[in-house]
Amino acid sequence: MEAPGGTWMALNDNKAGMEGLDKDKINKIILEASKGSRYYESELKKEQKVNQRIEKMLQYKELITQQQLLRAQEQVEKMAADLERGRCLGRVIVHVDMDAFYAAVEMRDRPELKDRPMAVGSDRMLSTSNYHARKFGVRAAMPSFIARKLCPDLVIVPHNFEKYRAASTEVREVFSEYDPFFMPVSLDEAYLDFTEHLRERQGWPEARRTHTPRTETATAEGRGVEEGSQGDGGSADLSLVLFEDDPVSPPGPQGPAEPVVFGTGAEEAVREMRFRIEQRTSLTASAGIAPNMMLAKVCSDKNKPDGQYCIPADRQAVMDFIQDLPIRKVSGIGKVTEKMLRALGITTCSGLLQQGALLSLLFSELSWHHFLQISLGLGSTHIERDSERKSMSTERTFAEMSSAEQQFDLCRELCRDLAQDLQKEDLKGKTVTVKLKSVNFEVKTRASTVSSAVSSEEEIYAVARDLLKIEIDTASPHPLRLRLMGVRVSGFLSSDDRKSLQKSIVSFLQSSRPPGDTPLPNTAPDNPTPLSGGAVIQTGMSLTARPSKPGRSAREGQSFFQRAEAQRLRGQAGRGEEREGEQGEERGGVSSCSLQQGQAGLTCPICFQQQESADLRSFNHHIDQCLSAGPAQSHGQGGNLTLFNTHLDMCLNQDVLQELGPGPLSHNASVTASTEGKGTPEPCQSAPKPSSKNKRCGSPTLPSPKKAKGLNPRNTIDRFFR
Repeated sequence: MEAPGGTWMALNDNKAGMEGLDKDKINKIILEASKGSRYYESELKKEQKVNQRIEKMLQYKELITQQQLLRAQEQVEKMAADLERGRCLGRVIVHVDMDAFYAAVEMRDRPELKDRPMAVGSDRMLSTSNYHARKFGVRAAMPSFIARKLCPDLVIVPHNFEKYRAASTEVREVFSEYDPFFMPVSLDEAYLDFTEHLRERQGWPEARRTHTPRTETATAEGRGVEEGSQGDGGSADLSLVLFEDDPVSPPGPQGPAEPVVFGTGAEEAVREMRFRIEQRTSLTASAGIAPNMMLAKVCSDKNKPDGQYCIPADRQAVMDFIQDLPIRKVSGIGKVTEKMLRALGITTCSGLLQQGALLSLLFSELSWHHFLQISLGLGSTHIERDSERKSMSTERTFAEMSSAEQQFDLCRELCRDLAQDLQKEDLKGKTVTVKLKSVNFEVKTRASTVSSAVSSEEEIYAVARDLLKIEIDTASPHPLRLRLMGVRVSGFLSSDDRKSLQKSIVSFLQSSRPPGDTPLPNTAPDNPTPLSGGAVIQTGMSLTARPSKPGRSAREGQSFFQRAEAQRLRGQAGRGEEREGEQGEERGGVSSCSLQQGQAGLTCPICFQQQESADLRSFNHHIDQCLSAGPAQSHGQGGNLTLFNTHLDMCLNQDVLQELGPGPLSHNASVTASTEGKGTPEPCQSAPKPSSKNKRCGSPTLPSPKKAKGLNPRNTIDRFFR
């Protein structure tokens, strides 16, 4: 490794509260405490890989010609001009970041920790630290054994996610009053678009912008409860002392707090929001205000803790801010990218623009486009809504775990937490990913995409368990030794997609009415009377009639089985009304256009009989019986299954039905039909066949061992229920 101060494991002090530290001393302690540990070995391997990438990059740089640089410069300038034309300064984007959130919640509930260096995490890894601990170099994502070397008096408090979620819920309720469509990034972080709120705020009277701070006693007794009719709010000097060494105000009677009036501008609106968060939760928040999300994120860290920073909606103000901004301050530039850019002499965002041509030749197109956007101070101005989320995940770091039983238990617990988060956001996903980090800090991910979207604990766990089992079996006969596990769900379906999927099979089956529900035609078969214009829709488990849309034929408003059965009934009507009347009696005499309001039940698509039970299990059993009964039982006539299948193919093929017209369909082995507009039907006219060979009139039609190709059996009963 390199010498302390330039090491791969050097302290990252680009964090609020870590300014002015003795980095050389801290880095030396980190290096000495790490040597010989698994963490050290893992980080050493990572650094070696990055150094190899840098070496190859520098070798390639030596081969770049001046002409290549000139052409690349033209390309970069053209791209920069295009980006400038798309610059948007009309939105007011706010990034809010709670100050040392987990630690602040613990200090709020345990005041004795307020003046001590403390962190939240486990004996393996820290999640966050308070500002007292940061003065020693202790920060988030630091191994606990290193943190204790830096600060021997460090108090490590275990996680209590139930408390953190409760506090986060209160904070988000305040967010929603300023932007109902805010985008939460984590429990303690969110993006908001204040543009619409500020437009409305211009017309607000002073009373609506006035908030009365609660006293310290009221805050302690009724935390999380809105105060009087004037709302909840506070001023910066009323915040609880969680991060400073200043003494608390002496106890004793204090006069009533003066109401605070906030202005109508962006900075005043954000100050009011932070004020209300502190009054409601006794937690402080910092905020950044800028024309886009990238800048707002950087600004929120500028005046931490309990502060805010604003970049005006002006191009020159943006460029001045970006000029000397360290590259590591920008979200998306991490340890690896920073080291590669430093190898090229780039340390600030302005250097990204100056070296744009070189970067376009050394990095991928996606990377150098991102660098160019950063150098111009550009970022997204569209707050991504929850429905557009790509994924949701949860993970846990813990002491070494090698028991398969414990690993499965933890996996289920993670799936339970994730399912709760998904259901709160009304999300369902089709891809489940399991993330595992071994005790040697090697990270593996396994993903599986399922046919049906999942959101419940059992659904997610069923997939995650199988993925985890694969890793356990792969490591066998040795145990799988883990220190981190995570579960992620992605590939979300929207609510509309889920509703449409739920409708498909249920509405199809329940839209098929019994034959008696269709009014019988009283005209000749070659000039049929259309079916009723009413279409049947399903609401819950009852059927109601709905008029068809203007210009829509009755045929279009019916299900496929309705049309097939209507065709059969027209054929029966042509053979005499007496027989039809008997069939109507056998079916219970039902002849109305629709079922009575509120009648429950399902119609079998095979025998077209109304089933009294609305239970799908019973209904499926009935269909199985119909499908296995054979033609003799289903239609009361002799024959074999081959003939019956041929008949079904004819009935299920819409194209053939349209070609045959409204004439009667014979239920004999040779299926015949009359053609519209040709008078008396030919005695030997049969369904069209692809073969040009015609059979003689009167010749018997033998059952084919295969389905007749001429019937085009793409809508078979087997295909429908597959």
